[in-house]
Amino acid sequence: MKTEHSNAIQLDLVESFPNKPYCTDELGVTYIRSKSTAIKKKYLQVNQPKLVTYLVFDIDRQGAVLSWYDNDLPPPYWSSKNPENGHGHIAYRLKVPFSTSDMSHLEPIKYAAAIESAMTTRLKADRGFAGLLTKNPLHRHWQNEFWTDHEYTLDELAEYLDLRGHPLRGSEVSGLGRNCELFENVRRWAYKAIREYWAPNYKRAWNSAVYERVEALNGQFNVPLPVSEVKAVAKSIANWTYREFTPEKKSQWHAKKGAKGGKIGGKISKRKPVESSERTLKPWDALGISRAWYYKKKKLGEI
Repeated sequence: MKTEHSNAIQLDLVESFPNKPYCTDELGVTYIRSKSTAIKKKYLQVNQPKLVTYLVFDIDRQGAVLSWYDNDLPPPYWSSKNPENGHGHIAYRLKVPFSTSDMSHLEPIKYAAAIESAMTTRLKADRGFAGLLTKNPLHRHWQNEFWTDHEYTLDELAEYLDLRGHPLRGSEVSGLGRNCELFENVRRWAYKAIREYWAPNYKRAWNSAVYERVEALNGQFNVPLPVSEVKAVAKSIANWTYREFTPEKKSQWHAKKGAKGGKIGGKISKRKPVESSERTLKPWDALGISRAWYYKKKKLGEI
């Protein structure tokens, strides 16, 4: 019965893999192959391009595949252990996969990045792990174990974690945090830079400018995102900004802001002056001193 259950999980796992994933038997030499060929390799890409279904962690020490248990985290979908040194990968499957290249829905990426970063800290996993290639949980070279068929929501994983300070920023950024960093930095630049590309037929030039910006920032990471991810992030920012930051929409925004300001500025204050109040009598004028000096001396009891 356990074997049948395990087989069902493996079949479902294969279905979730990309149709043409990156794969290899030797790290450093990567190929794109059909799924039927890729699942026979030691390492392969388990997440669809620009879509995260699995959070994978690389743990380089003995006891890696039980690090979730040792650190009070829920069981992963699978673990793959290197029989030679005990190091391994563990992977959590998400109930609702999310896009890594959708600027209009950036919040799920930020949330997932915080969760991934906090789990990396808890597991003492490798922050330099690129995440593209994973130990193939179907390959006999590894000692593989399927712990649960439960698919986690981000909220379920967050219940086990303290997300304060995550994801890390700057030179320590890793994993999904790289996507967030690129989105946040490039979109702020794009809001102003787009004005230079409002002329007709400048869309292609704008796309190139955004890509160059994303590529330059990506090069500052210790482990940069792959080219496919850089292209996806750049395309999302370029398209969204070009659509949302037009001269027409900017004029509409200023018109609404002006109308709102005029409405507020035109209101008559309901507050009536009190004839006996200091604000009305202005006793500092009678003393020949400033208003500020008057209240200072009053505070000191000299008036």
